[in-house]
Amino acid sequence: MKFDDFFQRVAKTTGISTQKELAGLLGIEPAAITMAKSRGVPKSWGLSIAAAFGVNPVWLKTGSGPVYQNEQASTVLVPKVAAKACAGGGSFELSDMIVDELPFDRSWLSKKGNPGRMVAMEVIGDSMSPELEPGDNILIDQSQNQVADNNLYVVGLADNIQVKRVQIRPGLVVLFSTNQRYSPVTLQGDEIDTLRVIGRVLWSSRAYA
Repeated sequence: MKFDDFFQRVAKTTGISTQKELAGLLGIEPAAITMAKSRGVPKSWGLSIAAAFGVNPVWLKTGSGPVYQNEQASTVLVPKVAAKACAGGGSFELSDMIVDELPFDRSWLSKKGNPGRMVAMEVIGDSMSPELEPGDNILIDQSQNQVADNNLYVVGLADNIQVKRVQIRPGLVVLFSTNQRYSPVTLQGDEIDTLRVIGRVLWSSRAYA
């Protein structure tokens, strides 16, 4: 998808007028805009705009078809990314690669957070069992990256992505596992600065097979 065509369609449906505004809307760095001009627009950008504004993702990509989602206006397709949230020792770095799309009710998502910044990921590892099991899908709102005490978050620590229950204590951040076989991880001082909060976990599915 060529950037100039994409930007014109986004500007038409969202009211933005500058590339800086587009970066803010998508929650990306301006450098990503420069990269998209030469490499093409990532699929996730179109899905984010479609989810947030009810725009037809096919029209965003090709300019063909209805501008807005009609029959599917009540449904949002949230992208599922290739990266996995590890309920254990760690996983892969968050990737822009989309492997699937999960349908959600638009009004429900809007009440929970920012649909345009939501992604789904698969859980691996058993440190959050039985709350989260390997193979479960989780829904993450990347716009909710300021920790509210004792909630579930997907966090980046060193080169790993993990899902943990995060507690804030005076001078400390503690990452808890539901499975008591795993000890809490306590961060203090400069260690707290190494923690990257990717987003809050809003929902999980349960895989039975």
